[in-house]
Amino acid sequence: MRFIKQNIIMLGGLALVIACQTTGIKRASLTQHTFPKTLPTNLWVSGRFNKQLDSILAYYHQARQKLNEKDTLGAEIYFNQSFDILSRFSDEDRATLQSWTKYDSVFREMNREYETIYQNSSVTLEAEEVREDITHFEEINMLDSVLYGESTVIDSSSNFPITLNDKVRLAIRYFQTKGRYVFTKWLERSGRYINLVREILKEKNLPPELAYLAMIESGFNPKARSYARAVGMWQFISSTGRYYGLRHNWWFDERRDVIKSTEAAAEHLKSLYDRFGDWYLALAGYNCNPRKVEYNMRRYKTKDFWKLRRLPRQTRNYVPTFLAATIIAREPKKFGFFVDGATPLTLDTVKISESVDLNLVANLVDTTYSFVKEINPAVLRWVTPPGVKNFILYLPKGAADKFKRKYATIPDNKKRSWVRHRIRSGEALSTIARKYHTSTRVIKSINKLHSNFIRAGHYLLIPVPQNKAQYYAYLSHARSRHKKSRSHRVVQHLAGHKKIVYPVKTGDTLGGIAELYHTRASRIRQWNGLRYGEFIRPKQKLVIWIPESREEFKKNLLKNKQSASDPGLYYTVKIGDTLWDIAKKYGKTISELRRLNNMRGSRIRPGERIRVSKN
Repeated sequence: MRFIKQNIIMLGGLALVIACQTTGIKRASLTQHTFPKTLPTNLWVSGRFNKQLDSILAYYHQARQKLNEKDTLGAEIYFNQSFDILSRFSDEDRATLQSWTKYDSVFREMNREYETIYQNSSVTLEAEEVREDITHFEEINMLDSVLYGESTVIDSSSNFPITLNDKVRLAIRYFQTKGRYVFTKWLERSGRYINLVREILKEKNLPPELAYLAMIESGFNPKARSYARAVGMWQFISSTGRYYGLRHNWWFDERRDVIKSTEAAAEHLKSLYDRFGDWYLALAGYNCNPRKVEYNMRRYKTKDFWKLRRLPRQTRNYVPTFLAATIIAREPKKFGFFVDGATPLTLDTVKISESVDLNLVANLVDTTYSFVKEINPAVLRWVTPPGVKNFILYLPKGAADKFKRKYATIPDNKKRSWVRHRIRSGEALSTIARKYHTSTRVIKSINKLHSNFIRAGHYLLIPVPQNKAQYYAYLSHARSRHKKSRSHRVVQHLAGHKKIVYPVKTGDTLGGIAELYHTRASRIRQWNGLRYGEFIRPKQKLVIWIPESREEFKKNLLKNKQSASDPGLYYTVKIGDTLWDIAKKYGKTISELRRLNNMRGSRIRPGERIRVSKN
């Protein structure tokens, strides 16, 4: 490849004035920045690389203009196009950019502006939804027949092999584009827990790379809960959790305990590795039933994960997603992520064998109730669980001795609070439980009731938090935050956008529809009041919001795509298209299209880009 020296004139880092730009995109009115106006003279780039930069910057102009117009959906579309081109840079291109000393500040600003889109948005993706989104992303970009690309690289320098093939590259591209905001949050949150997880993996003699499994399982969120009722950072279902000693009831759930669940996950992964003798197969067994993995190994007579064609769809993408997350997380700047991780969590522990109000714990160690709750996600209520011996309570680092000293002076009647409730005529256990934010099972257990039968005039002992106002305020905030993130109201109006109604066709998926309109499946769910996991059906009408200036957007998008791609003309496959239709439209034969695209068959998918001309 011949390289030429280029001077690229910049306005605001990546907000560049492209003097020789031929795409004809209307320039946005931008605010002033302090970034340098030129790339260094010793920075050598190829002509093709220069064209890609031009397209990135043109999209960035449009994105900033949309942000100034408060059109966040339009801005997101242009940002995604910009990051999509960035994700296609070769390792040599990335190395060239990183040799520029201002690279960090320029792309950090671009990331910051991109994140402003989501600051007031109620759309948040759980790790489970991201994995499903990647599956849709893979479906429209890669045929099922492609298991791994010819350009496969395996890094075996550690005990855990890191494979880089086309499926892994596709997952990396997803995180750099559609999943960029979510992955940025994961990287930030990982700083909180990664050291604790790695220490436990080291104690168990397991590869440190397995720490990133918690990233794709939950985004390092100890409170994560899937629609299949898997809980915690490592997403244990009830039966598997109990098998590894993780207890849970109304009062507490040790699957949410960062340290205990990580120890259980390490034991589980070690057991799977001993069973399969291969880390990729072990990860597949972690994601689905290990017996399914063994069945596929017998069916295809292989121990090579990449050749197991009939594993569940999400499991086939699980390992590539994990590898992509690991590759990016080890060198985030190389892939355009400039994230400061959260402050590492450092803890002390004490063992408690009685029920203690967390408000009292917070007062004894001079911290807040909310912080005690944060570092003890396994405690589901306002107190440590009653009747559990040697329950591990986490405290701020260095606070254990102070807590033990002060706690020894607290009388029993101050450690928790109770209400003596007089049963009124017509009251039921369920109404009393709702009044005190508890459950009928708890009331029956404490008062030694064998049934729901109660008598008016009798008394019941009800546990309540010491600081009721603080606890109920915390509870109300947590519920409203969850309700906001899981809002199911249909969106009636969106400023700067027009509504179109899309009739669902047979074979449609939310991911495929989202690709057609350059949006996200999560947004379509939000606009239509759909819950995650809820199916769509043929003839169902979905509301899609698109920018009012749709024609101008499509025109600009097409111009920049042509300048960013290789020489030649491409066609994006639409729902209902066949290879014969496309060949007829462009005056080609099916054989010519197959030859241009290195295709062995005639199968195409909506969203796939087909080369229809060499020039």
